[in-house]
Amino acid sequence: MKKPLITKSVRNNAAFLTLLLFIGYLIFSFFSVIQINYYFTDNIDTRLKHEIVHIEYNLEILDNVIIIRSDKEFQEYDMLHETDNSFYLQIYNTKGELYFQSKNLKLFPGMPTPIRNFEEEFLLLDEKVNYKGLRVCYSKVYFGDEIVGYIQLATPKTSANSAIDDIIAFNLWTLPLAFILFVIVSLIFVKRSLNPINKIIAISQEITATNLSKRINYEADSDDELGRLKFTLNDLFDRLEFQINQISQFSDNASHQLMTPLTAISTELEYMLKKEHSSDEYRDTLKNVEEQTKEMVKIVKTLLILAKDCSICTDSRSVFSLSHLLKNEIKEAFKNNKVTISVDENIYLKGEADYFKMVLENLINNAIKYSSENDEVRVIVKEELDNTIISVYDNGIGIPDSEKTVVFERFYRGEKVESTGIKGHGLGLNLASNIVTKMGGKILIRDNEEKGTIFILEMPKLVLE
Repeated sequence: MKKPLITKSVRNNAAFLTLLLFIGYLIFSFFSVIQINYYFTDNIDTRLKHEIVHIEYNLEILDNVIIIRSDKEFQEYDMLHETDNSFYLQIYNTKGELYFQSKNLKLFPGMPTPIRNFEEEFLLLDEKVNYKGLRVCYSKVYFGDEIVGYIQLATPKTSANSAIDDIIAFNLWTLPLAFILFVIVSLIFVKRSLNPINKIIAISQEITATNLSKRINYEADSDDELGRLKFTLNDLFDRLEFQINQISQFSDNASHQLMTPLTAISTELEYMLKKEHSSDEYRDTLKNVEEQTKEMVKIVKTLLILAKDCSICTDSRSVFSLSHLLKNEIKEAFKNNKVTISVDENIYLKGEADYFKMVLENLINNAIKYSSENDEVRVIVKEELDNTIISVYDNGIGIPDSEKTVVFERFYRGEKVESTGIKGHGLGLNLASNIVTKMGGKILIRDNEEKGTIFILEMPKLVLE
């Protein structure tokens, strides 16, 4: 299937990024207009205030009458002519009677009357006279503490308005171009951002059931998102490879183990069907078939528990009496063997009794199997501060140090065991380890002082109140 140039993820992310950039552009344009307007207005206000100070300096009050001390200040070019920087001046008394008016107001009539009763030192307002925008500054004329008149000074906002209009027009003209630019930039940015993920996907697609050893080797920081993704996937592939290898090995070994009793049963049945036999021969054949069937049932039962990973053992809330299990059921099961059991009363464990019984049976069976007929197998239970310790002693062939960590693997059989010719499936210790671990305990192997092996189970101590 051909990969599209712009995928849905790229399109969605680019659209979101374009929207953010476009909103940012609009916000920037809006505030830039406000800032520029403020900048121009502030400059105009400064000019107006500065000019009013000079005007007030040239005014004199006699008998509550405003008199112009010198008209030099009022003969400036900006007060005589109409320009972009003109000053339109009017001076009134408190009754609204005009004392003075700049000459350029004859060219620009229609200025409003002054505003009275304002608290500020300077009152600054935007006015529109004859369709022309003005910035108007009002100031009071004092004689002592008494207000005797007002000064009204205005100047055009032509430069400010023109600049703002130019900026708005520029923004409107460039808006479509900016939008297109934002779309292109967003697409490039998103595709570039997703390139490492595409590389990781490409490498991941090369990892198959027949090529499990390949790993993602993309260079990335272990602390950033891509690095964590890489290490997470590699860890997942490691676990998958291990599990698949385990399943493959498990299937091969399980098939081999099941084939042995099935072959024996098939052979016995074929032999019996070839011709007539005596009742004793039929009985012996059926006995062999029964033994092989029991062996096969035992293998299948063990495989089922291992396949489920003994999940019931982990979440079990059951409590059982270890003392009763050992003194009754285990003792009865091995009554024909030299097995001695030493356990106090009222020792309990949390878990499934049937599963833990299988652990004890496997350990004791192994101890009997690899010991001589005259050797005694001992099971001793002791309680410590936090653990209940169950030790199974045998005087058998022992386990080499090199094998003590691997005997719990499925289908593993040691060299010494294979050399004895003793039959087995290599599942018992794996099952025991699995169940004990799920019950929160540990299983250890120690050498017996004389000869043989000690299997030690350290189980969490349970105190019943």
